Amino acid sequence: MDKPGAKGRESSKERHRQMLIDATAAAIAEHGLAQVSVSRILEKTGLSRGMINLHFATKQKLLVEVARHYSDQYIGSWNSAIAAAGPRPEDRLRAVIEADFDPSVLNRRTMAVWFAFRGEAHSVPDYMPFIDSREARMNRVIYGICTDLCAQGPYPDVDPRRAANSFIAALEGLWTDFHLHPDDFRREEAREVVLEMARAYFPRHFRG
Repeated sequence: MDKPGAKGRESSKERHRQMLIDATAAAIAEHGLAQVSVSRILEKTGLSRGMINLHFATKQKLLVEVARHYSDQYIGSWNSAIAAAGPRPEDRLRAVIEADFDPSVLNRRTMAVWFAFRGEAHSVPDYMPFIDSREARMNRVIYGICTDLCAQGPYPDVDPRRAANSFIAALEGLWTDFHLHPDDFRREEAREVVLEMARAYFPRHFRG
């Protein structure tokens, strides 16, 4: 049996941990990764310096956890979208495209954090698993969808690996466009760019 107050302490611990992750992300978005200091993080939380040591041991480990947090959120968003889409591969591909342009994923703070970590990934390899555009799970999902579409078409002239790489490259490029030009970015137009590719590769599944 839990001791009295044990659940409350655990809840408080998790709340403080999440506060530090959110504050660090905000500091990265405002100042860039290189200018994120412990002081700037703590200013946003009102917590003591010891809290970083308690929850993460070092600032660098906190930064890695921020990268992990954003990666987990992203993967969770398209996993949920695919699960809700049903078994048809064309619906699953549409779900991936919709998830990538959803404001909960594609927004100024998330892109600022995402690209900040990408800029440092070669000098800090610990970041790479969380920001890699060739991330195995995402590649596996899109390749699987394209493989199913090729089999159903059939589309004998379409290489599913090449098609999957094309979709990933297009989505990556449009994220970059949003990051650089958020005020001029049009989500519906961006979706149509990717759907036009889908119609070119898989015309029987993406008509009109």
